[in-house]
Amino acid sequence: MKNIFKKLYFSLLLIVFTSLFAYSQKIDSSYVIGEFVITKVVDGDTFKFDKLDKSTRLLGIDTEETFKDKNAQQKSFDLSLIWPKEYFSEQDKIQTKYPIKIDSPFGYDTWMWAKEFVKDAKSVRLEIESTDRIIDTYGRYLVYMFLNIDGKYINYNIECVKRGYSAYYTKYGYSKRFHKEFLEAQQYARKNKLGIWNPESKCYPDYEQRIIWWNKRADQIEKFENEFAQMENAFNLMNNNELQKLGNFLGKEIIILGNVTEVFVDKDPALIRINISKGVNFDLVFMGEKKEILNDYNLDDLKEYFICSKGVLSVFRDTYQIIIEDKSQIWMY
Repeated sequence: MKNIFKKLYFSLLLIVFTSLFAYSQKIDSSYVIGEFVITKVVDGDTFKFDKLDKSTRLLGIDTEETFKDKNAQQKSFDLSLIWPKEYFSEQDKIQTKYPIKIDSPFGYDTWMWAKEFVKDAKSVRLEIESTDRIIDTYGRYLVYMFLNIDGKYINYNIECVKRGYSAYYTKYGYSKRFHKEFLEAQQYARKNKLGIWNPESKCYPDYEQRIIWWNKRADQIEKFENEFAQMENAFNLMNNNELQKLGNFLGKEIIILGNVTEVFVDKDPALIRINISKGVNFDLVFMGEKKEILNDYNLDDLKEYFICSKGVLSVFRDTYQIIIEDKSQIWMY
């Protein structure tokens, strides 16, 4: 009998220790920005906080846009009467084959849900994804938001996907910390036809296309990192610390992955511009007849995906650049 109690005692200790270890892992202090009070719910994925020095962008989600003026509810209702015709009309105006973002009736629904969901939260804990990328190109903190509800912390980002208010947003890479949880949340929402997965919802009509597009971009990042992770002259220009390290490689060959923001084909030289941060760019430069290399690419695709390049790093007017001499210097996964 003593042996039974002894085994039970150690089993309980093991369970407690395992739980404490898992909990400590879950709130690793290296990820935590701090505890903050929500001062405003701007929409489903945009919040303002007291005493936070930057605005935020919630990771893994991308909720729909919504009217935000005093007539938002009426405007959303009126829009619902002509939805999704209005969506496709706007897409035609922009002349793009890629999904667009406009105010939608479901965006308003999401905004109202977000307000209700967080209304009793006295404070929230904001956590980062990794130390490589804390701030995006617009100067916003990239965060996960945890709400303390009845003594248990809930990951708002994942909850948003689980309830169908957003698809798992992978346009800038898969979640390094919660990829499995996001996939399971999305599978649950789809299976139960919640939110954007309900055929009756007045939401964007092309989520299947969005997910294919986003995942292809995420795969590009993953392939680049898998291929060049061990090379000190390889740079993912979305990471915050890359700009500082680039200075050590002037005049040397480097390999980069970047998010194309603009393509200038009518200039001489022609440029593919990659935005690193606000006001800071990296250019791929095509002198004279070398601009013909761009004829091998669909310009719309260039602007919607990541591009890789290799070449000697130089600088012109405070902007880092690579001069492209041969088509082998640029590629897309």
